[in-house]
Amino acid sequence: MIVGLYSGASSMISQGDHQAVIARNLANINTVGYKKNVGIFQSYISDSQNKGLTTAQGTGSSLGTVATDFSQGVLEYTGNDLDISIKGDGFFAVKTNGGVCYTRKGQFMLSRDAKIITPEGWYLLDHENSAIQIPQNTKSITIKENGGISADGKEIGKLKVVTVSDLTNLESIGGCAYRLSDKAKLPENATYFEVAHRYLEKSNVNAIDEMVNMIANMRAYQSGYKVTNSIDDTLKKLIKLVT
Repeated sequence: MIVGLYSGASSMISQGDHQAVIARNLANINTVGYKKNVGIFQSYISDSQNKGLTTAQGTGSSLGTVATDFSQGVLEYTGNDLDISIKGDGFFAVKTNGGVCYTRKGQFMLSRDAKIITPEGWYLLDHENSAIQIPQNTKSITIKENGGISADGKEIGKLKVVTVSDLTNLESIGGCAYRLSDKAKLPENATYFEVAHRYLEKSNVNAIDEMVNMIANMRAYQSGYKVTNSIDDTLKKLIKLVT
């Protein structure tokens, strides 16, 4: 009976954690370049079933991992010279205070010294790992499908677009940017990619799917509550009988 109480309680805790994941997705539904999070549940295995396996022991379940879905979002035309998207796989390389990181969020602007930066102030890098300098008094910026950058018709550089072989090695640092884990293989320069100039990649969160997930999650939470509440009532009756 106590085992059932633990199972119901662990279910409520894990569903509460999952609710936070769903809420984060819904909160970022209009965030450019945001990639939705996916909760992966883990069931505990009792000692009698474990048989030497190095898995969590006990009863019930928990939200074991929160993975990231890197599927492409819809591209939306903005007409802004510094809005860029990548069609297909690949990431922009940006220089942060903590080193080089990677993002799909192609919403850029010019710094005071006319370098292309993110809203957080991170420098967009070119294929030589340098910040991209725009000449003063430039009237128009054009970015070709191959990543070539032109200012008033004169080519001044080329975007650095990279591919990551194992996306599970990417760790979020906020701002829709990611860094590689310490043991990860360094990314390679992308060979086959296409840049969409004056387009932004929208969030890949589907509001309907997330609302369905939220309803299902709430029902699962209610089931856990009913289990614990029922066992609690039974224990109270048993205590009355023996006292």
